[in-house]
Amino acid sequence: MTCTAILRQSGGSIILSIPKTIAQTLAVEVGSVVELAVEGRRLSVTPARRSLADRLAASPTSPEAWQRDDASLHDGPVGRELL
Repeated sequence: MTCTAILRQSGGSIILSIPKTIAQTLAVEVGSVVELAVEGRRLSVTPARRSLADRLAASPTSPEAWQRDDASLHDGPVGRELL
């Protein structure tokens, strides 16, 4: 997948906007950490691998903040489950 983008300036930085379809393909969103690499005149953007400690630090600590699907707790058997 390729596309073109226009670079913008914000303060002393140059900003590159990533089109939504490419962000979805890379599975990144606002606040995601990415790695930038330059090889010759090519720039590559790769989602950064986070350690388990980083992932745990970012996860909700209280049960009230957990995203749960409570409706599934009240579902009955669907197939041939043994209860």
